[in-house]
This record gives sequence, C-alpha cells and structure tokens, in this order.
Amino acid sequence: MKIRYLVVFFALTLPLSMFSQEFRGTISGVVTDATGGTIAGAKVTVTEIHTNTKVDVATESTGQYTAAFLLPGDYDIAAKTPGFKEYIRKGVHVGAGEHPVIDIRLDVGETTTTVEVTTEAPLVTSENASIGHAITTKEVEDLPLNGGSPWMLSQLEIGVIYSPFNSTSSVQQTYDSSNNFSIAGTPTQSSEMLLNGAPNATWDMRSAYTPPKDAVQEVRTTVLNTDASFGHTRGGTINMVMKSGTNQLHGSAWENMQPSNLTANSFFNNAKGLGNPLTHYNQYGLTAGGPVYIPKVFNGKDKLFWFFAWQHDKNTQPFTSFISVPTAAEKRGDFSQILQTDGTQLYDPFSATLNGSAIVRQPLPGNIIPTSRINPITQKYLNFFPAPNVNGVNATSRADGYFNYGTTAPNFNQADNESGQLDYNMSNRSRMSFNIRHNTLAAQKNDYFSNIASGTITARENWGASIDEVYTLSPTSILNLRLNGTYMYESSTDPSEGFDPTSLGFPSYIGANTVRPSLPYVYFDTSTAFQSLGYNQAAKRPSQNMQVYGSWTKLKGNHSFKVGTDVRQNRLSTITYGTPAGGYNFGGNRWVNNNASASATEAMGQDMAQFLFGLPTQGTFLRQLVFLLRFRLRAGRLAHQAQPHAQPRSALRLRRSFPRKVRPHRERLRLQHAEPDRTGRHRRI
Repeated sequence: MKIRYLVVFFALTLPLSMFSQEFRGTISGVVTDATGGTIAGAKVTVTEIHTNTKVDVATESTGQYTAAFLLPGDYDIAAKTPGFKEYIRKGVHVGAGEHPVIDIRLDVGETTTTVEVTTEAPLVTSENASIGHAITTKEVEDLPLNGGSPWMLSQLEIGVIYSPFNSTSSVQQTYDSSNNFSIAGTPTQSSEMLLNGAPNATWDMRSAYTPPKDAVQEVRTTVLNTDASFGHTRGGTINMVMKSGTNQLHGSAWENMQPSNLTANSFFNNAKGLGNPLTHYNQYGLTAGGPVYIPKVFNGKDKLFWFFAWQHDKNTQPFTSFISVPTAAEKRGDFSQILQTDGTQLYDPFSATLNGSAIVRQPLPGNIIPTSRINPITQKYLNFFPAPNVNGVNATSRADGYFNYGTTAPNFNQADNESGQLDYNMSNRSRMSFNIRHNTLAAQKNDYFSNIASGTITARENWGASIDEVYTLSPTSILNLRLNGTYMYESSTDPSEGFDPTSLGFPSYIGANTVRPSLPYVYFDTSTAFQSLGYNQAAKRPSQNMQVYGSWTKLKGNHSFKVGTDVRQNRLSTITYGTPAGGYNFGGNRWVNNNASASATEAMGQDMAQFLFGLPTQGTFLRQLVFLLRFRLRAGRLAHQAQPHAQPRSALRLRRSFPRKVRPHRERLRLQHAEPDRTGRHRRI
C-alpha cells in the first residue's frame, strides 16, 4: 500500500521535474548453477570493505540480482543458497556512476564450504552508451595540480577543453568560482558541476564550492549523456565525489609553497628598471576521518563515520602593467612636452568666441595653463598620481609621456576552505549521508598607486549543505531522497568606500544623496592610458540555490523502472552602485581643441589638460541599480532500463521552468554639458 502511494505521488509530480546525475554505482548479474540454469531466491550480499556497509539482495526468478546506490569504493560480493557452496569475490571496485556486471556460478555442495574467486575475466564496467570515465582516488592523489583545484582533472577526459573566460591564466585555484570547461564543443559555463551528485553551482553555473584535493575520492566527467537522468546542462557533467570516513582513523596534511627568494625577476622588468616584486604562494591543509567514537558512550564502527577537510590559501602574485601618469610639469599646468614631441597645441576653453556659426578658441601660449586657473578639486586629485618611473623612450614608453609608469602591483588572495561529512548506516536497509561545506575569499588587485584612488577588493563567501537518504523498501524497491542548498555572497568594492567627497571640495549635496560614500570616479580617454581614479563597479550579489529531489526505483527481472522529481529554485539579488558619488569623463577632446567642430580624436595630454581646467565632457550620478531575480526549475523523469543482459531501453524526461519576480530599479542623473564663455560662466548646450 505504501509503495502504491509513492508511485502515485511521483506520477503526479512527473510533469514538473528533471533528474540530477546519479553519482553512485550499481553491481548486478545473474546467479546460475554449473549447468547454466538460473537460481531464484539466492541471497547476495555486497559489502564495502572499508566501512563494512552491507547491501542484501535476493535473486529474481530469472536469477537476476541488482545492488544499487553503492557509494564509490571497493566491495566484496558473497552469494549463498541451500544446497550450494558459498561464493565470495573480493575487491570489486565501483567508481562514480559505474555499473560492473558480476555473474555468479554456484557449485553444488555444503553451504559451509566457501569458493573464493581471485581472478576472473575483465569486468563489464558500462551499461549504457554514455562517454566518460572516472579519475580514480590514486590519480587524484598522485597527479600534480597547479593551484590544487580537482576540477582541472576533468581535462583528462577526451572532448574536454579548459578555456578561461576573460583570463589568460591556465591555473585554477580552489577558491576560484568558475566553470571554464568546454565539453564536446559546447560553450564554457554551460555544463553542470555536481558534488556527490547534487548541484554545486551558482545561479550562472559557476562552481560554488571546490574541496581540497585530498578530500576528493573521484572526479567523473561525462562528455556524452545518453541516460535520461542527465539534464540541466547544454554540455556534459563533471561530478566530484568526496571521501568519507571508514572504520580506520586516517588523514593527511600538506603544504605547497613557492619561496620568494627563488623567484627571479622577468627580463622586461629588468629592462625598464622595475625591481623584483615579492611573490608569495602558500597553501596548506589537512584531512581526517574515521568512525564516530565516544569512549564508554558510543562506538560508531560499521555504523557512523565522519570526515573533515580544511585548507588555507595565502598568495601574492605580482602583475606587471604600464600606464600613463602626469609628469611633475603637467601637474603644474606645463604641457610644453607634448607640443615639442607631438606638435599638439592646446587651446584656452575660456577664450571661446562665435565666428559665424562656429565657436573658435585661442591657443594657450607655450601650452601652459596658468596655475591660478587649475581647478582646486583637480589639484587635490593630482596628489593621488605618483611620479613617472619609466624614463626615456623604449619599446613601451614614448617621449610624450605615454606609458611612463610601470607597476608590479600584486594580486593578493587569502582563502579558507572547510567541509565535513557524516555517513550513517542505520541498518542494511537505510543509508544516510550529510555534508556541509564553507569557503571564503578576500582578494585585492590593481592597487597601482597604494592609495584609495586605485585597487579593487573582492569578497566571496559560500555555504552549502546536503542530506541524502537511500532506503530499501524491499530487495527490488529502493527510495532515494535528497535536500541540497547553496548560498553564495559576492561583493566588489574599493579602498575609498566611506570616503567623504566634500573633503575634496565637492558640494555637500553629493555626499548627502549618495548611497555609498566613496571617491568620485574620474576617468580619461583610453588612447592616452591615463589611469582612472576611483571605482565604478561596486556591487553586491547574494544568490541562493535549493534542490528537493526524490526517486523510486523498481527492479523486476532484467528490467528496472525509475520515476521521480527534482525541484530547484534559484534566487539572485544584485545591487550595482555604479557611480554613487558621481562619475566624470575627461576624454573626447571637447574643450581644448581649436573649435567645437574639430575632430574628437584624442591626442596625448588633451584629456589631462581638460582635467586641470575641471571641465568634464560627461558626468553621471547613479544612485544604485537593484535587480531581483527568482526562478524555479522543475523537471521529471520516467525511465525504463534493461539490465546489460538485455538490450531494450526507453526513457522519458519532461521539464518546465518558472521565471518569477524580475524587479529592476534604477536611479540615474546625467549632468548637462556646458560651454564656458569668456567670463568663466557656463552656458548650457
């Protein structure tokens, strides 16, 4: 009766669902006698040798047996029935998603006599046409990984290409949140990343959590999925299976480091007089696992197991960049250098007169801006610029000041990573596992000037947990339930957060109306490479993914039937601050050319001259942009599959998506352009 209710429930939820990849394995086969006749009712016990977890099944009338939902590991298989000798086969390895077929032949004799099989023909390790394989525990432990991310092992599968998005680095760290794998020609960030078979991704399909290398048992990459249980992906799947505790206390400790005194300076840094930047790389951690044991209270041997992993990363990686900064003369208003080297003549924006229908201006004598006419706010901004440190002319810099500043500002990253797992064998019919994971990242980069005017600060924190129950209703009926959740908080800011704009001379209403006090953003024409001051990409992006999953599997002879539901909900809330204290663009060559209709092409120094006059070509004041998104993905599957001894196979997968509540909100104020007249007043245009 209970089974009937379960079937009705899953049948009703079928049109709303889709399945995750099953990361556990299966052992099946046929039990026969010496003549080849099948034996019904034989008891087959499959035992995991490290945890002594037992799965008892009985053969059907056809002699078929199936032990499903087996965690990756090494198993012993025992079979016995009255009138026959007991059969034992040791050391059968079951990898993630694998299905070895072990046929058993029982010889006539006393049940007290045991026949132990030590060698046989190679196992049949696949029961469908899916293409992929698992990276074993030994390979995970022994293969070198630059950065330590086990996701990189998926590159060993044919058809998988690592293609970093917006990056040239071939290294992936454990604290990176990315999905830079192209599987079978599909775009990057379109394949599903799973942890113990459960979704492990952000709202945009980046990895949410990456365990330390020593906490991973196997990495299975499936390039081509023919199984109906695969979904929620345009490409393949990468399924990482974590280690669990065993009856023996075990663990590991490691440290990977790169001594800074063994790091040589690059040829190009030496050529331009840039010193050898300091490099730090330090990654260390530990794992431990075993049975839960409380002296004189509880002994979890064969029952309850724990496993814990922790890793800390701290590294400083320098990156050489060349940018432009104003010279000491230009900070005083003296731009004679660009007149002598490039022939660029600057014109006085306050000398504008109307000549017919055109506005024309007079040249600045000697390309020198009088000190008295330099904007007082600009004078304070100029203090953020360091002095040029690349002298002379070479392959990078020019005599007009282009690329006259070299920096080896490092990218600083500090991350912590923790995970814990409990596995509970309540009985031979019930197996439960619980996993909790957490990682944090604090990163800073592009701090070219070592002050509040440069640099970005990134913070990321992820929490995830899952609970999974496999309950054997009968030897041929299995129920699997799972609840999984991931929460990710990401933010981007800069060192000037909290800065009072009025301290630079800005009017009080700028600070009074900002939702994020900070240094007003100043930027220049890209062709001159003058470094912008401030930041315009501050944001906060919390997101949440939830999954409720259930399936019921019925085994009947050579056939298996599976029905279930997978309900997912993804939530994203984005707050983008933009230019909350104002943004001012000094590019475009609007004010210091000879007339208003002249070419807007920027020559070196023109944007900086406009900056000294305090005349932006564009201004914005963006209070905040709030974007809320919530959507649900429900899918389902009804599948029939024949065991490997028979060929028929059929499957049905249905899915629906429910987008919910998209609420964008934006407040923006654009400053009007103004043409200065000879009196210094501005006329709106």
